[in-house]
Amino acid sequence: MNSSSPLPSADVFPHPGSSLYYALATAPAGRSAALRLWLQWWHETAEIPFKIHDPGVAETKLRWWLQELQDAARGQAHHPLIKGLLSEAAIQAPGRLPDWPLWTSQIEGLLALVHQTRWLDDTSLQRHAQQTTGTACEGAACLLGAHSEAARQAARQLGWGLRQAHQLARIGQDARAGWVQVGIDVLQAHDVKAHQLSKPDRSLPPEGWPALLQHLHKQAAHKLQAGLQACHALPAEEMRALLPLRVLAHLHLQLINEVAGQGDRVLHERIVLTPLRKWWVAQRVRWGLLR
Repeated sequence: MNSSSPLPSADVFPHPGSSLYYALATAPAGRSAALRLWLQWWHETAEIPFKIHDPGVAETKLRWWLQELQDAARGQAHHPLIKGLLSEAAIQAPGRLPDWPLWTSQIEGLLALVHQTRWLDDTSLQRHAQQTTGTACEGAACLLGAHSEAARQAARQLGWGLRQAHQLARIGQDARAGWVQVGIDVLQAHDVKAHQLSKPDRSLPPEGWPALLQHLHKQAAHKLQAGLQACHALPAEEMRALLPLRVLAHLHLQLINEVAGQGDRVLHERIVLTPLRKWWVAQRVRWGLLR
């Protein structure tokens, strides 16, 4: 590893006022640089299928990343983010680099998304959530120094819930962009049509929307709460290490509670928490007032 590899500027990521911004602020000083780089890499790769409309181009970029990971595993990284993560300056004990399968799982999950139609069933969406955000959070746990199998599984559970909460909060925005982030079988079970999400009518919300919203909220909240419970069952040192992930979980719980209380508003506009509210949630988690 090259200890002189420059780390990308801390001003680039995450955006001030974002949930990631407040979560990263709770990471120990010696581990925040590596965690930021890992989350920036995860964020940049996760955006590829959604930002690049040509599936062939998206696949080419994702396969470039697979090759980059193979090269990095041999000590021949090229991208600044990967170089930064592999540098001795980034990792401080007890943190350690995630295993390479956690890196490649992210890319393989995104490749599968590119190759599928945009109307996925719930099983496919759940698999995608675990393979991408779930493994991203498991990798974050390793960087934070929580290495036990129980800690990694708790982190993965949180990641699963974070993905579901993210999809609920963006359901209207993503649908209007052509991505319906609800299983087609779930839509059918609640008698909601995909076009009612992608082209919502303010004057006539889908009749089955209240029940669908309740289902999606309950699904995401259950995953997040299960992950938080698993965190609190860990030894105190590992539970403290996972503080940034626990902050993210509580921020997303607050967000989806807000979404659930706004009826069909999320179909027409993005609902977000204010930076002040995010800061206050993060502080209460740090003080042990939110568990």
